Amino acid sequence: MKLFGVIYTMLDIELSNMKRPEHIAFLQRLREQGRIETGWKFPHYERGAIQGTIICRGESSQEVASWFMEDPVVLAGARTFEVREALPMSI
Repeated sequence: MKLFGVIYTMLDIELSNMKRPEHIAFLQRLREQGRIETGWKFPHYERGAIQGTIICRGESSQEVASWFMEDPVVLAGARTFEVREALPMSI
């Protein structure tokens, strides 16, 4: 399996806040299924700001995108996302 970064962008903070409980439950299910490795939330809530990044394991970017198309904040139009393949860094 490969690593992928799912990058959320904020569109509507009020709508995002309304869908937050469903969004958290959605992420918890993915984590319980072993799909999510870790994630980071950024405290930038204005429209167009990157809201967070989640690191997932999957077979392809299309597979990972199919999971996140079902995220309640995405379905509601509160956030968009993009999926990028992630490679480990040697520091």
